[in-house]
Amino acid sequence: MTLENNIAPQSTVGTHAEQMVLHILLQIVLILACTRLVVFAVRKFRQTDVSGEILAGLLLGPSCLGALAPGVMQAIFTPSTAPVFVGLAQLGLILLMFQIGLEFEFKTNLSSAKTAIAVVSLFGMIFPFTMGYFSSAWFFEQLPEPRPLLLGFRLFFAIAMSITAIPILGRIFMELGLSHTRTAALTIGAAAIDDVAGWLLLGVVTLIAQQNFSSGWLAIRIGALFSYFAFVILIARPWLKRIIHRHLARHGKLRSSGVAMILLMLFISGTITSLIGVFAIIGGFVIGAALHDDRSFVEEWKERVSPLVNTLFLPIFFAYTGLRTDIGSLNGLAEWSLCGLVIAVAFASKFGGAFLGAVLVGENTRSAAAIGVCMNTRALMELVAINIGYDLGVLPHSMFTMLVIMAIASTFITTPLIRSLLQGQERVPATPRRDFNLSRQAMAVSWLERSNLPEAIPK
Repeated sequence: MTLENNIAPQSTVGTHAEQMVLHILLQIVLILACTRLVVFAVRKFRQTDVSGEILAGLLLGPSCLGALAPGVMQAIFTPSTAPVFVGLAQLGLILLMFQIGLEFEFKTNLSSAKTAIAVVSLFGMIFPFTMGYFSSAWFFEQLPEPRPLLLGFRLFFAIAMSITAIPILGRIFMELGLSHTRTAALTIGAAAIDDVAGWLLLGVVTLIAQQNFSSGWLAIRIGALFSYFAFVILIARPWLKRIIHRHLARHGKLRSSGVAMILLMLFISGTITSLIGVFAIIGGFVIGAALHDDRSFVEEWKERVSPLVNTLFLPIFFAYTGLRTDIGSLNGLAEWSLCGLVIAVAFASKFGGAFLGAVLVGENTRSAAAIGVCMNTRALMELVAINIGYDLGVLPHSMFTMLVIMAIASTFITTPLIRSLLQGQERVPATPRRDFNLSRQAMAVSWLERSNLPEAIPK
């Protein structure tokens, strides 16, 4: 065989690979450029960056770009690159869920006013979940055929009603100069409990949806999932913390070898939860939550790794969601009315539950209303949950689109309402915007370091 014969097949493969790389690069360039432009625009309306990032993802999908220039959208987001694009989005989600787990400052958030936080959290979780579960049967009947299994739909709909976007709340409080307030402390503490419970519940619900409700096999998977949680917290956590402590003590900072070790553990954890039968992102969250109290490591990670996750992988995930969302697919007054009812149930249940809980612990009406508005914020966390439901086939496309609209609406109304309800409580100057130095998911630690929590909530 001649040398030319050996080279020819490789050249063909190389050309195909280069074409795929070109398409992926075009996709990323478009996503990042659109994201920065939309973020710049929403800042003019005093919205947070993440609001703009979510909106940018929607604009790149069939709702906007696909409607105005379908040929351009199809040429850039080609089916041939879909597996790679989905892989990047899911890889980014694992890293993002790890970072979200890192941000839960349980000791700080829950150190004061434990009863008040617990009551607000309980009402803010149980009330919307219950209302979502029972109202979902009616929404299910309105869906076109073919419909998914009822139980899976009801469970995911209930979770969608219950989610709170704690990362977004942290940013809003910082940017508005309200991180020192009692409202901020109560809300962040309650949201932290809600989201941890929500993600663990999401893992169980995923098992229920995937196993076609076979009780015996489901019990084995749930047992395996909680056994893994116990292993991570009781065995892996102390071991990982010792290794990280030694690494930081030896080098004084997080070096590439330390990042590689954490990524290895993170992806192993994702592999394990995926094999158990839940999504790999649950494995990322569990490892993050296990390491959340090593604040030296958390700050190093946020400085060295988080910027890449937040500026590259997060916009890709939002674009991935936007490509699956077609607002134009909601046909006629009937479906738009149904969408309005979904939003009404979501807002009324989450706001109502948190408001009632806050009133019961002695908050005045204005403060309770602010807490209800804050707990109603969904944003990124909602999009992660409903993407899982869509992938499992328990959320039809029309309902997926309605829930995306609900997540965007809840995000955009939060900032102006909080600004109005807590007017006069700001600390001036408010925390400056630092896009490249502050993680977009910074919340509890960052704003609590700038506030006086004992002053915000008396012991």
